[in-house]
Amino acid sequence: MAQAQLNDERAKLTGFDDELRELEDTIKAKTSQVTEEGLEMQKLGHQLEKLQKDQHTAAQAVAHMEQEHEWIADEKEHFGRPNTAYHFQNQNIAECKSTLKNLTERSQGMKKKINPKVMNMIDSVEKKEAALKNMMKTVIRDKSKIEETIINLNEYKKEALHKTWVKVNGDFGQIFAELLPGSFAKLDPPEGKDITDGLEVKVSLGKVWKQSLTELSGGQRYVIVPYFFFSNVLTILDLSLRCR
Repeated sequence: MAQAQLNDERAKLTGFDDELRELEDTIKAKTSQVTEEGLEMQKLGHQLEKLQKDQHTAAQAVAHMEQEHEWIADEKEHFGRPNTAYHFQNQNIAECKSTLKNLTERSQGMKKKINPKVMNMIDSVEKKEAALKNMMKTVIRDKSKIEETIINLNEYKKEALHKTWVKVNGDFGQIFAELLPGSFAKLDPPEGKDITDGLEVKVSLGKVWKQSLTELSGGQRYVIVPYFFFSNVLTILDLSLRCR
């Protein structure tokens, strides 16, 4: 009986030993996996850091290219769009790199055959061209401001001229009515035009309008054309012309 119990206990101990060995193996496997995952994370961290540096370097290169080549700012909106020369998805990057390398090598080879003085002259001309382009942009911008100012001044001139015309026209008609009661005179622009094109004298004797003083009879002109009238009319017309 005691021997049987001893055998059972030994069997249990053997089972426990087997479980411990399995647990130890599992722990070793997990530890190895954790170590491998840690190394993988470290590797990914290095890759991420490298990508961030590459991104920063690429951003600096793009900024430098935009500063060096002015056409990029004008054409940037077309980059990546289909049916354009800048649809990059249709480009073979490896082939483009190879072409760039060949062209660079050819360029370097050609530079050895070119007179350095000529290259310096070309650089100087290119710098002058860039400066002239900047000046042109400034001139175009200033031109727009000047045109806007001219429009505002023209509107101000028209407004001032209209106010002066209204005042002068009223005074002119009043002077005429005082010289020849029952009649009226006014300064009107030519038919189909405005006051900036000039003014014409029109008189009304009763209900009939005369287009000019030459249509008046000799007696009418004798009555309404004394020196005082002419002096006032000349003053009025001079003021009108000055306003133009």
